[in-house]
Amino acid sequence: MNKTISTQHLTKKEDLKNELNWDEFEILTPSGKKLTKDDFILVAVGNPNVEEEKWDMDIKDERYNNQEDLIYALVVDGKLLKLGKSITTMKERIRSYHCGKNAYRKKENATNSATNWFILQSVLTIGLPVYIYCLYIPKTIGSFMGWEYHNRVSKEIEGRIITTFNDTYGTKPIGNKQF
Repeated sequence: MNKTISTQHLTKKEDLKNELNWDEFEILTPSGKKLTKDDFILVAVGNPNVEEEKWDMDIKDERYNNQEDLIYALVVDGKLLKLGKSITTMKERIRSYHCGKNAYRKKENATNSATNWFILQSVLTIGLPVYIYCLYIPKTIGSFMGWEYHNRVSKEIEGRIITTFNDTYGTKPIGNKQF
């Protein structure tokens, strides 16, 4: 039987040793501009709360609560855990991660995603804070840094960023792998 992201999670910080150092994140966009960690803003830190099976949030930027349609990076111990998107606010996206509780996975008709479970349980088990960075994409007509889009900005740009990341580093961040 193949192991999948939904049946295992990270258990120690050493499980992140092969992941990209967040400080080294750099991809080239179609416009020739480099997208780096400096384009992202630290909006919150999630401190593991094992007892309540969630992250206690330390909000660093008010946009965490009210800005929609964004790209985000989750960083643990200086390593890039996941690149993602949210069509809602980061606050709402974190609520989704909090649906990754073990008890929810045991229900017969569990509806929480494997990714939510993998990310939440990995951070709780590793026991280190998760740093949440956001890239707020300005509302433009059809293009961001040379990437064309025709739908929700975050949905289309996220796919292009992850594809470019994979082309650049030969892999995706571990929290983006559905194997």
